[in-house]
Amino acid sequence: MTINACINILSSRTKCLPLSIKSLWDNWNHRYNYPIYVHYFDDIYDNPELREKIIEFTNSQIEFIQVPYETPKDIPNDQLFYNRKDLWYVRTGRFTINRKGYLHMCHFYNNLYKYPNTKFHLHDYMLSVDDESKFLKEVPYNFFEVMESRPEEAGVIKMTYPHIKKAHQGVVDSRVGMKDFVIDYVEKYDIETKSEFINTLLKERTEQYFHDNLIMGDSWIFKTSTFDTPEWRQWTEEMNKSGGIYRGRWGDTEMNVLFFLIHHGEMPYDFKTVDEGYHDQGGYRHIQGYAPSIKDVNK
Repeated sequence: MTINACINILSSRTKCLPLSIKSLWDNWNHRYNYPIYVHYFDDIYDNPELREKIIEFTNSQIEFIQVPYETPKDIPNDQLFYNRKDLWYVRTGRFTINRKGYLHMCHFYNNLYKYPNTKFHLHDYMLSVDDESKFLKEVPYNFFEVMESRPEEAGVIKMTYPHIKKAHQGVVDSRVGMKDFVIDYVEKYDIETKSEFINTLLKERTEQYFHDNLIMGDSWIFKTSTFDTPEWRQWTEEMNKSGGIYRGRWGDTEMNVLFFLIHHGEMPYDFKTVDEGYHDQGGYRHIQGYAPSIKDVNK
């Protein structure tokens, strides 16, 4: 029985995308031909000729979908992440207004389910990969079949453990307010969790404990039924109300893990796809570095 699944890519790296999708086809998707949704801001992939060239080159079933973006109007301009001169990451010029598209990307990935124009809700499973990523060799398993046989609601291609890779200053600066949000959220809804990390955080309440012990997950495989739950809706509503995505550049690598720890008491399943040499998350970054940003930084 065919699994009803799809692949999600949010892209602005036009030079990397065809190579990335081709590597996905050659090393995995040629066995399944799962549909690929390439989402984009502005008009990056509006050109029909460009679309056809990418489809022909990759042999893949691709649908290009433009998705909207807008900065929340209730966040003062001086509180937007790229104006936070109190942060090393911003003060040293590593994150300027010219990278504002990254904040909209964070909003997209933290609000995937039924984001305007998307079709994830039509599928039972979804896989998200970056447009700069490269599959290096034949992946010997089907991500979705594995998830179908496992109890976890989600899995990741790459897990980053803090005892192996300590959070550097850029990561720390991208988590401002995150620890307090988690504590306030758990206490507001009086959530009893089985997560040792969350329960210890409620006792320790320190930034050091948070950064030294938080695990990050990247390139996600979801059972989409997870999104259609009161817990997920509650989580995303509170996260969006906090403004943490635009004030703090909160990424899905941390926020998804925190959701599953709080509400499921478990980590996502670690496929170890990167660790075992099947996938390089930045394999094509040398061709096109930072993702081109949005056209209107005032939007």
